Amino acid sequence: PSSTTSRSLSTTMPTTTSTPVGLAQTVARPAPRRSTRASAAKLYDVPVSNNGARVRIALYAKGLVPDRVEIVSPSELGGIKSEEYMALQPKGQMPLLVTESGLPIWESEVILGYVLDKYDGEGPSFTLDTAEERALSTLSTKVFDTFIQPVQGCMYRKSPSAEQRAAELKVIDENLHILESLCSADGPYFVGGRPCKTDMSLFPSFVFFEFMLETQFGWPDAFYDKPKLRAWYEYLKAGEGSDFAGVTARVYGEIFDALKAWEEGGRWEVQGIKEHLEVDLKWVYP
Repeated sequence: PSSTTSRSLSTTMPTTTSTPVGLAQTVARPAPRRSTRASAAKLYDVPVSNNGARVRIALYAKGLVPDRVEIVSPSELGGIKSEEYMALQPKGQMPLLVTESGLPIWESEVILGYVLDKYDGEGPSFTLDTAEERALSTLSTKVFDTFIQPVQGCMYRKSPSAEQRAAELKVIDENLHILESLCSADGPYFVGGRPCKTDMSLFPSFVFFEFMLETQFGWPDAFYDKPKLRAWYEYLKAGEGSDFAGVTARVYGEIFDALKAWEEGGRWEVQGIKEHLEVDLKWVYP
């Protein structure tokens, strides 16, 4: 691990699922409907969800939990494949936000945008000052969502073959270097002196990268040749220096504890990853 916090990757600690992916079941289901629940909005999510964590960072940073938005497990509706849940989120994925009026909103970046728009006047603003900064923020998140997000499951899910897993790992490595080129040299945040959506969208997955690439795939350093990303990540992980960094450190703890639970439950064995690592392919970078 790159730095020390109250949690060390060398210790053993306590979810289960990353945001499960899959097409809707082919059985007949009710048409999507709005929830009839009143009062606070609800975010259906679990601690290990790196996608849901984007939204949790915004909610915590704006002080919206629990009075304005409750965070609850999908098990409250019977799980992500239950009829009730899939009537709100037809793909059966997390996160899912149900607004105070009962409108279901899904896809993490859409939910994050909604939260920052809806509650713009509450808590700190995360809108950057210039068009150039905002464009860089959008571009960085787009690179991550387009090129890394679709393949990052190679680090923790089943794969058709060791060759495909290794090829997707290479894609992650290549695009981490692209993100390094986009990251601010001045910091401490991704785009510079102020936190924004990009910090929220990227940081949770970097907890995955550090933990999985180093402890499961054997990389000596997930941030090799990436000093700007390292400085950015370590600042947000340490939780010192700003209220926002305190929030990201909180989310780091949520994800880390859940990943340790995965490790203790043998996830990387069950998902066939340890078996694939025995195949003579390139698993460790550089």
